[in-house]
Amino acid sequence: MRSSTLILCLTFLACTLPAQTNPNASQQKLVSAGYTAKSGGIVETGMLALKGREITTANSLTKCHGDCEITIHGVILKADELDFHQNNGEVEARGNVRVKVLPQGAAVAQ
Repeated sequence: MRSSTLILCLTFLACTLPAQTNPNASQQKLVSAGYTAKSGGIVETGMLALKGREITTANSLTKCHGDCEITIHGVILKADELDFHQNNGEVEARGNVRVKVLPQGAAVAQ
């Protein structure tokens, strides 16, 4: 009886531990947003992906709090907090900020 209980417990742990390797993943929200960026006489419009625990949008400002990640044109910017201004394409990042540039043509996993 003891060995079958031990096997049952080990089987349960083996199934549940891998699912908890990233506990924040299930709490993250994913938002796609459009932007317009202007520089001199050049105007660019496009889309980007924004992930984070809490995302709010008011007017043309999108705010992200907690494990934020914004992906655009093969660049991934991660920070504790992000403010994205859709009207001019500017991003303000605060906290633990990191930038990763992906090689051209690399697929970005969402």
